[in-house]
Amino acid sequence: MIPSVSVDQMKKIEELAEKHFGLELGMLMENAGRNVAMLARQILNDVREKTITVLAGKGNNGGDGLVAARFLHNWGARVTVIMADHPDNFSQLTKWHSGVLRSMFVTTLYPTNNLQFRDTIDSSDLIIDALIGYGLQGNPQGMYATLINMANSSGKKIIAADVPTGLDANTGHPYEPCIKARWTITFALPKNGLIEKTAKEFVGELWIGDIGIPHEAYELMGLKLEKIFAKKDLVRG
Repeated sequence: MIPSVSVDQMKKIEELAEKHFGLELGMLMENAGRNVAMLARQILNDVREKTITVLAGKGNNGGDGLVAARFLHNWGARVTVIMADHPDNFSQLTKWHSGVLRSMFVTTLYPTNNLQFRDTIDSSDLIIDALIGYGLQGNPQGMYATLINMANSSGKKIIAADVPTGLDANTGHPYEPCIKARWTITFALPKNGLIEKTAKEFVGELWIGDIGIPHEAYELMGLKLEKIFAKKDLVRG
């Protein structure tokens, strides 16, 4: 059995990993992004020459998406990143990863390039949703909402990173709009909302990825957890 956790519990687990055990947030982000890329490769079998669009927000969930974009580009995919926000608003790590992708000449579009968004999304073999993570409360707004609607109406396969954007990670309540993913790759442990009945049509097939949280962090939280990643980095939820 794999326990699920609340948003507050997940924040505490990540805080323990960082402050008690000394893992930097950037390390966790690197592992999370690689999990996303590995699931994409598993789904597509071979990502070479496949067209993948990453929808990324300003926060650390967006950073996860940018890491995934880097791996997929390195593995031979044709990757385009669509940023939902202005670079001035990016978190520090998201800004850093965005710079890495620019230096690799990975195509990155910003809100000022919005006339290209529809064609980019519609020509994708796969879309990765890394717009907003588990901290969302309330309806996505502005360009975030626009990109969710574009992705959903495209009919393309969607992987959600950690939580489908627009889904309440605690309750499973879908805000308006909400990404309808075919697969969700959540990190470390499932959030409570992902396993609620109301979330099923938005979550799709649930996977859990190992981001390197020390097992002892779970023990400090009083969580009884088997070594769920003993055989593979990605396991079915």
